Amino acid sequence: MSSGFLSPLFFMGLANFGEYVPPPTVVPDVGFVNGLYVQITVTNYHGVPLGELAADVESVTWLLNEAGRARLDVPNPGTAAELIQFGNRVLIEFDNGLADWTGYIDPPRRWRYGSAMLTVYGGERLLKHRVTDRGRYFTRATAGAMLRALLQEQAAPPVVEIGSVWLGGGGHSPDYHFKDLYTVARDSLARLEAADFDVTGRMEGGRLRLRANFYARKGFDLADVWLLEGHNIDVGDPEEQGEIVNEWFLAGAGTGWSETARAYSSARDEQSIRAYGLRQGAEILAGVSRQETLDAHAAGNLADSAEPYLSLPFTAINLAPGRFADYGIGDRVNIELYSYFEDGFTGMRRVIGREFRPREGGCVTMVV
Repeated sequence: MSSGFLSPLFFMGLANFGEYVPPPTVVPDVGFVNGLYVQITVTNYHGVPLGELAADVESVTWLLNEAGRARLDVPNPGTAAELIQFGNRVLIEFDNGLADWTGYIDPPRRWRYGSAMLTVYGGERLLKHRVTDRGRYFTRATAGAMLRALLQEQAAPPVVEIGSVWLGGGGHSPDYHFKDLYTVARDSLARLEAADFDVTGRMEGGRLRLRANFYARKGFDLADVWLLEGHNIDVGDPEEQGEIVNEWFLAGAGTGWSETARAYSSARDEQSIRAYGLRQGAEILAGVSRQETLDAHAAGNLADSAEPYLSLPFTAINLAPGRFADYGIGDRVNIELYSYFEDGFTGMRRVIGREFRPREGGCVTMVV
């Protein structure tokens, strides 16, 4: 077998001929499972390569609809002064199947015993560095169309380019006033359509190109990918999370509180109310003036809060039938647990977070 070797117990001949002999134990090739080569390319603000950074990767995180973070330990920062400047872009490439990771260096940066511990934020956080105009109004525009427009209007030089943008969905009419684009994408546009966004990077034509993408839903349902307790995952304690709110009241922009002074919306979940009792919540959205946009926000709030959700943290290793390369953020994969819940658990769950810790050889993964 190319991916491992037979345990010596297989050759001991402990059973008589004709008796049942269990299949041989295949011990994984530890060098393949835990081995890792990483290339860290650093570029300037404009994506022009400055060089490769010699650093130990402490951790790298990928998150759904959030900016991840990497921690890099540079043992000899004196020779890498140009590479570790704030604002430099970073491309981390792995040989174990994990997706390429892109971000930029920013504070905090810790100095200790002659080494520098760098904080590198995911490319999504670059969107915080650009804001909308005051009084940026949209009328019946799709979420993707609004993101494209805001990216086209960002102050030069752009922090990210326009990538693959889904333009479907309904029309919405939000207002933005000096709102940073990260908050717009995460808290407004993605919520309007229960959509997803990210920023990806790759080297093209000798430059690092960063692009913002918007998806109806990021990822796929992967029927052939299995994460099996005791084989390729070690499961932590499942936890039910989420503040339960089953009736929402929302108010839009306006100058008074009469029936006609502003738009109002409400949404409630009768099944949740029967199960947990009435739990109300309210929100004022000063940047929303259109009824259909306010209704979409109310529906999104209710979908997120009517029921608690089950969070399953586990540490994955790079073994089939769920190697690191087989799945990513947003994908739904098969999970099989035998030591949790009364009858165990088998079903599909969506990957919403990964943290790779090379020294431990595993990838802490969060699914819901």
